[in-house]
Amino acid sequence: MSALSLVCNLASLNFGITSLGYTHKSLCAVQSSGSFSSLAHHPQRLLPQPFKVTKEGRAQRRSSIVIKYSAMDTDIQADRRFSGRVLGPAPADFDWWDKKLLSGAVVVPEIGKPGYRMYYYGRGTDEWAKGVTPFNASLPTGRNGMAVSEDGLQFERYKGHLSGGAIMDPSEEYDTFDAVHLGVSDVFYDQAEDIWRMFYFGGGYDESPLPTNPEKLFRGLRLRPGVATSKDGLAFEDREGPILELGEEGAWDRVGVSWPRVLRPEGDGNGKWLLTYHTRETGGRNNFGFFSAGVATSTDGKHWQKVSKILSTGEPGTWDEGGVSVRHVLRVNGKYVMFYEGSDYKFQFAIGLATSDDGLVWEKDTGVGPEPGGPILKARVGENVWDNVIVGTPYVLAMDDGSFRMYYLGVGKLEGDEASKQGIGLAVSDGPNYRSWKRFNE
Repeated sequence: MSALSLVCNLASLNFGITSLGYTHKSLCAVQSSGSFSSLAHHPQRLLPQPFKVTKEGRAQRRSSIVIKYSAMDTDIQADRRFSGRVLGPAPADFDWWDKKLLSGAVVVPEIGKPGYRMYYYGRGTDEWAKGVTPFNASLPTGRNGMAVSEDGLQFERYKGHLSGGAIMDPSEEYDTFDAVHLGVSDVFYDQAEDIWRMFYFGGGYDESPLPTNPEKLFRGLRLRPGVATSKDGLAFEDREGPILELGEEGAWDRVGVSWPRVLRPEGDGNGKWLLTYHTRETGGRNNFGFFSAGVATSTDGKHWQKVSKILSTGEPGTWDEGGVSVRHVLRVNGKYVMFYEGSDYKFQFAIGLATSDDGLVWEKDTGVGPEPGGPILKARVGENVWDNVIVGTPYVLAMDDGSFRMYYLGVGKLEGDEASKQGIGLAVSDGPNYRSWKRFNE
């Protein structure tokens, strides 16, 4: 089987554009690789790093050390081709951990001081840990890292304690669920325990067959969720997981339980935690597979019980007929609101909207876009801009003034580029109206 045929065959097992990479319609037509080139434009600045790494890989605090991270070029941000982009491809000033691929921004406010942290995942080489080749070249999972910002509008890469500046790697062991690759999906500060908690997902070293090709085995295919903790939110030392297992044979989520995102019970009045996740199901149009999202609940945020599948494919011919993948749920004015990544069967990804009264039964919003769910944000196809191919992986912040910020992954190809490139973008709501969005600086 040629590399091109393999990539197109594996498209049926992608877990979402930004989830486990994407396969755009042009990829199977003209490309045999989903790799992305980097762009160099970042000078360097300095930050303190309050820890060191022992031989055993544990992080210990120390009094002072100077490290570097890259700063964003505001001249590029002012260029309309890059309007909305708040973090671009890794610069060439350092051998960055994410110089090949990046995705999955999770943006949270700093604690006790102004500023924001962006946690995200990516990789810098053609391989995952332990020499494993990804079963799709465009999968951006691998390692976790961070960027920082004073205002949440321009982010600078933070150089962490691991090689290439990453802050979290796959487990060194071979028998763990996260031995080969991982990706951050949610982070919050637990004030009661004075600790940072990172929800993430990982793939192990065990071999699994593709449902569409049982004779072919791959490592890192089955994804499961875990939790890591940190005192400073920089070195995540302790891990637990998997916190949810794959569904049994024949279950809708038997292939993966991935991209866990958590809504805490504060303000809900019902005392329950919600964890949403998604997977890739087999079947669908031409037996090509489709995405579905599910929900689990907890009373303590540590022990979880699956409830059910909550959202899946749209009607044939609609923008999300290929299903629902990466999503983010907020509680807004007593209602649960979900911003989700959807796609059609040409792998045209966009971002849509769904709502729920209880977080368990969901409906795609009919008040946005031409079809149920929207989309509320889509790629600027045909324009010479950085996100003209696809958009996805939304993460939304509620601001103090009642407005919202949506951080998303964009993929595009500018005039003169040899290959597509990835970046993290920002869209802002029209005041408190979470159904209406425009890109920052557009």
